Amino acid sequence: MKHLLYLFFLIPFFAIGQSVGKTTSEKEEVSVEKTTMQKKEQAKNTLASSISANFTSKVITAYAQQSEQLIADFYAFLSLYNEAETIDLQKELDASIKQMFLSDKVIIEDVIKGSNTKISLLQLLQYCKENSCVITVKNIKNSAVSHSNFDVKYELLVTNQSVTKTYNLSQKVYLFPTVKQFGETQKQVWDLKLGEINVQ
Repeated sequence: MKHLLYLFFLIPFFAIGQSVGKTTSEKEEVSVEKTTMQKKEQAKNTLASSISANFTSKVITAYAQQSEQLIADFYAFLSLYNEAETIDLQKELDASIKQMFLSDKVIIEDVIKGSNTKISLLQLLQYCKENSCVITVKNIKNSAVSHSNFDVKYELLVTNQSVTKTYNLSQKVYLFPTVKQFGETQKQVWDLKLGEINVQ
């Protein structure tokens, strides 16, 4: 009789234990499946935004040339601070240059004061306002293409207070898809944006 009572009490606990074990196992399976799906989605997005997956070599070459021109335009705009006599003109230059970059918080080399330190884009623009510099960019050429950016190398000559310094720089120029509004229509276009600048 006692054995029957023990069995009577143990069977529900055994059933509950099995149920909990099964629930934990199911949760683990769902978690693994969710992680796998996320990885597949990330891989799909990476492929969708990959330069080589979306363009022919001829189109990639055209974008590479545009990336080189974008860098030349950036330094041409920096040189205009010497002629910007009003705050309004300086603000217009600020806005135009910030539009060229992926972010105004991009870290770049201090080529104006030549402090051998990394500064933000906003700091660089401020240095240009405070210093009358002559900036010349030479030998711009693409050195590599990754899945989302061009690596561009060039030589920069900066004359500040009659002292000229030469920098061999490397800069990333990002090419990525973005959705833009044209009237009532949305369309995917590809944007070129300047990125970080490093000394080679």
